[in-house]
Amino acid sequence: SSSSSSSSSSSSSISRRKSIMAPAPKTSSEPQASASDDVVCRSVADAEAKRAPLITLEGGRTIAYVRCECSKCQGLVMCGDKQLLPTAVTPSHYDLALTPNLETFQYDGVVTVKLTVREPCAAVTFHAKDLKISSGVVVDASGAERTNPGGPDILYGDEKQETATVALSKPLLASDVGSEITLTLAFSGELNDKLAGFYRSAYPAPDGSGETRHLAVTQFEPTDARRCFPCWDEPSLKATFGMTLTVADDRVALSNMPEKSVTRDAEAKTKTVTFETTPVMSTYLLAFCVGEFDHIEATTPEGVVVRCWTPVGKSEQGRFALDTAVGSLSFFGEYFDNAYPLPKMDMVAVPDFSAGAMENWGLVVYRASLMLFEEGKTPINAKQRIGYVVGHELAHQWFGNLVTMQWWSQLWLNEGFATWVGWRAMDHLYPEWKVWSQFLCNEQGMGLGLDSLRSSHPVEVPIESASQVNEIFDAISYSKGSCVIRMLESHLGEETFRAGMRIYVARHQYANAGTTDLWAALSEASGEDVRGLMECWTSQTGYPILSVASKDDGSSVVVSQRRYLASGPDSLTPEESGATWKVPLRAEGFATVPGVLDAATGAFDVAAADREKPLKLNVGQSGFYRVVYDENARARLMRALPGMSEVDRVGLVSDAFACGAAGYAKTTAALELARAYADAGEESYVVWNEIASGLGGITSAFFEQPDDVCDALRAYGASLFAPLVAKLGWVAPGGEATAPGGYQTSMLRQLAVSRALAYEHPASVAAARELFDAYVGGDREAIPADIKGAVFASALRHGGERELDELKRLYKEAESSLEESLLLGAMGASKDPALISRVLEFNMTDAVRKQDGAAIIGASAGTRAGRRVTWDWVRANWDAVDAKFGGGGVSSGLTRVIGASCGGLASEEDAAAIEAFYLPKKIDGAERTVTQAAEAVRAKSARLARDADVVGAWVVAAAAAAEEK
Repeated sequence: SSSSSSSSSSSSSISRRKSIMAPAPKTSSEPQASASDDVVCRSVADAEAKRAPLITLEGGRTIAYVRCECSKCQGLVMCGDKQLLPTAVTPSHYDLALTPNLETFQYDGVVTVKLTVREPCAAVTFHAKDLKISSGVVVDASGAERTNPGGPDILYGDEKQETATVALSKPLLASDVGSEITLTLAFSGELNDKLAGFYRSAYPAPDGSGETRHLAVTQFEPTDARRCFPCWDEPSLKATFGMTLTVADDRVALSNMPEKSVTRDAEAKTKTVTFETTPVMSTYLLAFCVGEFDHIEATTPEGVVVRCWTPVGKSEQGRFALDTAVGSLSFFGEYFDNAYPLPKMDMVAVPDFSAGAMENWGLVVYRASLMLFEEGKTPINAKQRIGYVVGHELAHQWFGNLVTMQWWSQLWLNEGFATWVGWRAMDHLYPEWKVWSQFLCNEQGMGLGLDSLRSSHPVEVPIESASQVNEIFDAISYSKGSCVIRMLESHLGEETFRAGMRIYVARHQYANAGTTDLWAALSEASGEDVRGLMECWTSQTGYPILSVASKDDGSSVVVSQRRYLASGPDSLTPEESGATWKVPLRAEGFATVPGVLDAATGAFDVAAADREKPLKLNVGQSGFYRVVYDENARARLMRALPGMSEVDRVGLVSDAFACGAAGYAKTTAALELARAYADAGEESYVVWNEIASGLGGITSAFFEQPDDVCDALRAYGASLFAPLVAKLGWVAPGGEATAPGGYQTSMLRQLAVSRALAYEHPASVAAARELFDAYVGGDREAIPADIKGAVFASALRHGGERELDELKRLYKEAESSLEESLLLGAMGASKDPALISRVLEFNMTDAVRKQDGAAIIGASAGTRAGRRVTWDWVRANWDAVDAKFGGGGVSSGLTRVIGASCGGLASEEDAAAIEAFYLPKKIDGAERTVTQAAEAVRAKSARLARDADVVGAWVVAAAAAAEEK
């Protein structure tokens, strides 16, 4: 791409498509921009008086804009804090017709937009990116053309503005305000390979001919509708859409709404499909797809037709997703007391997709591995993931589609709520999954992890430009957002919270709303000052750690709060040390402990009858914070472990490892706690999953410690998980799937086998080798589906070229994208630097899809042998990596590759190298990823400075003691 400064004729932010006259410059005394200026508009810096608040954020913060009237912009664009379009005209309806060619990868289009005139103007500006606009005509309410008949007068904005403008030969005046005009644009574009906008996706021909064919599908969120057609691509500029697709007669065409009419051209072998008009919605929710598909369908009790579209011949693999969708739509309709408003819901699985799935209204698009399930071949954790993703996307049909955030700064309203209520739907449909326990390991763990960094961001974060939006599709918007919602629901009560949600949806349906609107509805339902309680959680970065100190006799307790940082308490600035939150303490059974701590410290007397009871804060683990206990309080909790609930046992071990990692407690205490759980016969999958996560953090940070320490860490890990393998076996007995607790047992077996193999337990490694040899020898039933990935990885870890070649062969023969993902992950497990480099080279071939590029890099960078090899390789081959994985939209493959390439490193020198390599490249949407990766590496370096000697000695001694036994 080229910047405006590279233009040979001018560095103006407006470039002309034809030799036309732009509106004359203003002759007033306003600041004039010269052709050499690099900024969009000098008046931005000089015209504070022109700023007008556009949206109020939590804490009273506002985002403002400047209406530009300098010679550079001439009123055609609005620049400033949000880079918004002018508000002179706004859309109410689009009629969009596209003719995609799946062989040339080009398409032609015509869009007619009905616009309401809000203010006088001399031009109409809209979003457009990577499009060639061949004509533009504006017709006013009387039917008179306002553009030059010999036009088009099309001007393109600066590359970063992603705009185009139609100049008017006769300006719209004050007398036109309130009238409706139409803008008709003819344009063409490319079915790109960037997984953004209207793009192509390759698949093998279903007739077995070996031919490679392509489908075309959309991904518009957050700001890529403009890549497909000219539009007003901002979430608050809602409109209705009429969609028409002309495609090959033998292809399926889908869009948000049902078909309205189909006309066929027998000679051209095409059909033109016109769809019903959508409800009013944002541009990022428009969707369409053209390809070869089979489908299955069902109807909800409320009469909504639900269809799952799959690759040809795989329709039954959509059955689980279909059943989940039917149940979810009914559940959400009842939960919100607001029926799903569209007549149908299509869900389509495509081979290439940058994110997991996209909630387009009435046409949800999924990565194939997150929609297709095959009993006996799909691992149990993948089945649960599919169910959750379906629930998440369908929750968006209400929270995001029906009610939409005002601006991307409030993305958390969409994603945080959909994450939380998606889990709630799964709890309703599949109670045996015990999802709220897993919520702790998944959402709460990820949210607490990312938000422990200084380079994190508030839940509600100012967003100034389109390039910044992609950076906040992260664990703060999704995971912390969902945890904040869950914390509030626990505080208000489930029924009260749901009543508030119903008020919110009913009040703002088919419109846009913000965080304060949500708080207002919940306050109305509860009678509490919800905004006053929650503002600190959405406007502040980070979260607190509570320190609990109790007297020896238990007669009093002091609870204090300060910010938790992964880099440790010594790294806190005075300002960070002074931050406080309104923290729901949830100390059940202690009447003298208040419900909320809203000061830095609170001291509480304990009733005599309660002094021998264990004081555990955050009972039920709904609070988004950490807790560290002094010796007295911890001793009481340890004695109470046998009678403690599963989620509270998870919370204790999670806090122990996290507080040890950041220096708020001793890591050896966490290791002792894990051993105590094992000795007590702990059988909970989620508890063991949290132990595995905590121990994995230590192993990762210690990867360059002396061999005896690393060997001892592996031995300690194996001593925890190998007994579970011995107890549970490698194959589930008949009837386990339907037995009480059977689902959790299957999950625990999968975890135990994978960890025993990762820690190289000799007997487990030998057993895995036998299974692998049988499998590659032709017995495709030899390895249970749940442990395939772990067995494949173990075989390569203890093998060589032959094993790698076998994995490549299996990859080539894989019948599902999920199988491909398992094999790619396994390919990164080698200990041989030469093989690691071979695998990284394989990752650059066309055999690996762009969406999967981070799998091998993440796997190889996650091993002791592979961390340095991978980091050095990515830097040495950066141009090729950028060429293959760059250029996408949300969940860009390149951003994931960046994080995977360096996240396993653990020294200050590494952190500096990460910043020095990536930051000067100014990769769109990646700056925050790079900064967070470097900070996480520095946190590990600080951990090593505190823990290396003490923890190293502890694990070596533990290994020696185990050998003596």
